[in-house]
Amino acid sequence: MTATDYKTALDKFRLKSKIIKELTYNSIVKETTEDQEKRINDLLKPENYTKFFDYYFGVGVSLSLADAPCADFHQSSYEKVFDDPFIIQMRKWFRGSAKSIHTNVGNICHLKENNEIFFGLLIGRNQDFSNLLLSDLQTHLQFNERYIKDFGIQMNYGNWADGEFQTNDGRIFKALGLNQPFRGLRLGANRIDFASIDDCEDRKQAKNQILVQENVEKITGDLGKAFHLRRGRMIVPNNYIVKKGILDGIKEAYKKSKHFDEHIVNIADEKDNPSWHQRYTKKDIKDIKSKTDYHTSQREDYNNPIEKGKRIKAEWIKYKSTNPNKIFSGLIEFWDLSYTKNGNFKAGGIISMANGRAHVLELFNRQCERSDAMDKHYEWQKRYNSLGMSIISYYDATASQKIVYEPEWLIACEDNNAADIPICDHASGDKHDKIDATLTGTFMKGLITFDERLKGTIDMDNTFEHITAFEKGTTSPDDVLDVLEQCVRKGRLLFGYSQKEDSNTRPVIGKNKKRRL
Repeated sequence: MTATDYKTALDKFRLKSKIIKELTYNSIVKETTEDQEKRINDLLKPENYTKFFDYYFGVGVSLSLADAPCADFHQSSYEKVFDDPFIIQMRKWFRGSAKSIHTNVGNICHLKENNEIFFGLLIGRNQDFSNLLLSDLQTHLQFNERYIKDFGIQMNYGNWADGEFQTNDGRIFKALGLNQPFRGLRLGANRIDFASIDDCEDRKQAKNQILVQENVEKITGDLGKAFHLRRGRMIVPNNYIVKKGILDGIKEAYKKSKHFDEHIVNIADEKDNPSWHQRYTKKDIKDIKSKTDYHTSQREDYNNPIEKGKRIKAEWIKYKSTNPNKIFSGLIEFWDLSYTKNGNFKAGGIISMANGRAHVLELFNRQCERSDAMDKHYEWQKRYNSLGMSIISYYDATASQKIVYEPEWLIACEDNNAADIPICDHASGDKHDKIDATLTGTFMKGLITFDERLKGTIDMDNTFEHITAFEKGTTSPDDVLDVLEQCVRKGRLLFGYSQKEDSNTRPVIGKNKKRRL
């Protein structure tokens, strides 16, 4: 932190402190000593944590730390922390979930007044960042008149800018960067009994696995062994933005411990219902998603650390125009309809195959009713049949899913005045392995192209995002990749493989070489 940065931070601290002091003093309600004690005792119960937070720091307080009432997950996560003095809780909460404020101010203060914290350590990615975390805590302990009225004057000595302060009841709070030593930390007989490892994950540093391992061993070893004999809560507030980083290392180290708790909160569910409904609306969720690209939103809002082009690069996705009057003799169609009603994507596609090369003529990739997808199938059938083309059509379903899907297909068939339904087909084996084995090489070698007219459609936009997000183990939608993989694999089996995959000769679609017996 430069001298200018330090002066700016100090000026902000002084101004904020003055405002908090004045506004919280003016909000104090007159009450009898008995009423005050009853209210305090009630607020200090773990089941009333969010009431505690809202009273001292929440929306009812001027210049509050929150702009909405607490979320349900703020309460449920804290109860676990309160009940287990040795908890290791990973708070994989979405960006904007108030994880730092609750961990480093709300939780600490509630634990402190319940005599559950005597030495709190706030760890950031570096000393400057850690000091700023400590400043939020000191500001309210020193100047929040509501808090002072109930619990007395707090500050004894020290300052957040120096990375440490002590309160009048003998509690010490210290800030350290992840790159600083944790061994031997204690105040008199008090060793660390609470540690917050706040936002320490770094996507760039995660590429250096040696550094990641050093940080993980420091947290689980140096810090883990520095805790108090009878208390040692470790909270890790950090959304899951990268694989094989610090969070994965901590989880691997503690996953078998009975004290380990992985608390995952995404911004919303599959239907855009917000997790923090007290703050966000469905419209807010849609606006947030529209303001950023898919990959960033998945990392920051949905704890799904995907990287653009992890397996299939964006530059491998190619387009080419198709003569609308061309007659194709070999067309494959496949549908992945998702068992849930509206949750996952319903995906379908038609490709033409020639010499192992695939050309995607039609795409459907949306969150919708299954009936919408089935109607699209019959729309495609009518269009291509009118041009004298036949399509070999399949849909994915297990035996149990077929019982559900087949009647729906028959209804759609009748509604569309059609003659038949697609063939039920379900391939065994790991889906991600098959997608990776078939499609990665196909895209890399330029053996698959998309029709030019698909570019810019909602289906192609979704497909582009899902393809470039794909990697084994990801929770990104893979329905359309399953469709493409099935079409390519079935097409090659039915219409033959390329003898010269690097040839630039225009393919003759649908022509298959006869095999000699």
